Amino acid sequence: MKKEFFGKLPCGADVYKYTFENDIASLTVMTRGATVVSFKPYGKDIIGGFDTLEEYLEDTSHQGATIGRVANRIANAQFTMDGAVYMLTENNNGNCLHGGEGFDHKNWNVDEVTDNSITMSYYSEDGEEGFPAGLHTKVSFTLDGAALIIRYEAIPEGKTPIALTNHSYFNLNGFGTDICAHIATVYADSYTEVDDKLIPNGNRPSVIGTAFDFTEPHAIGERIGGDFIGYDHNFNLTREKWYDFGSDKAALAASVEGDELRLNVYTDQPGVQMYIGNFMGDIKPSVRGGVRPICHGAFCLETQTEPNCVNHGVGIYDAGEVYRHICVYEIEKK
Repeated sequence: MKKEFFGKLPCGADVYKYTFENDIASLTVMTRGATVVSFKPYGKDIIGGFDTLEEYLEDTSHQGATIGRVANRIANAQFTMDGAVYMLTENNNGNCLHGGEGFDHKNWNVDEVTDNSITMSYYSEDGEEGFPAGLHTKVSFTLDGAALIIRYEAIPEGKTPIALTNHSYFNLNGFGTDICAHIATVYADSYTEVDDKLIPNGNRPSVIGTAFDFTEPHAIGERIGGDFIGYDHNFNLTREKWYDFGSDKAALAASVEGDELRLNVYTDQPGVQMYIGNFMGDIKPSVRGGVRPICHGAFCLETQTEPNCVNHGVGIYDAGEVYRHICVYEIEKK
């Protein structure tokens, strides 16, 4: 394990990077945003990031970051709980996206470091970004062979919504090319239909026979074009087969193949958001190594509950009730 100073935040807080290595992979995470800075299995740098802390501060695409208190979009930047309306930060077409100025903007504490893992924590105060009740959150990153295992735990001091995820951008062939020829399989029988602001409209159509049908392998870019710029949608997972990851169980959610590597994503969550970098061309900083971001230059598979779930009473936790979530990004050589 190697610890490095990465820079200072405007508030004066120090940001550190931690790098873990084994015979086949390396992983670097930083304290700002509990962020995956890089993941290099078999010598290939497959997760997007930036060279400097200043570029992370300029970025608006949440590269590699831990997302909370509630991931994805909340309609009209508000939700109702027990008859009370809670107004949240508006930051996306009148909606609240990824918790407003959420957990990805915070400098996390380091609780524990081992030879292959790090655990960080963050305390979100009552009222932060409009969310009620204080929230104690932990996230751990473990490098296990060529797998990145992320575990989340959160305990609220009062009733509040919780839905965390990681926002890493993948390109299995390396950055600078698009991911349209990557072959994807998603183990989902329906998807969450959304309106023009990407808010769920209440319909969960079958994927069969649609552009969202990845029950059999398809190139990611095979069915996009015209009015359909690309995927930024939640897939409702079938979760038919579960696998053991230590004391945790997770089901295979999706597999994506590049030229030489295959990514398998496992989770205990009910959904996964597939986003294929539809707006990556708008990213201001160049990604690591000076590579200019391009549209469809990466994909995200964000394990999660459904977007806007808090407005349907889903993802609400009582005081002391423990939220847990596991996500595994496993890399195989083809």
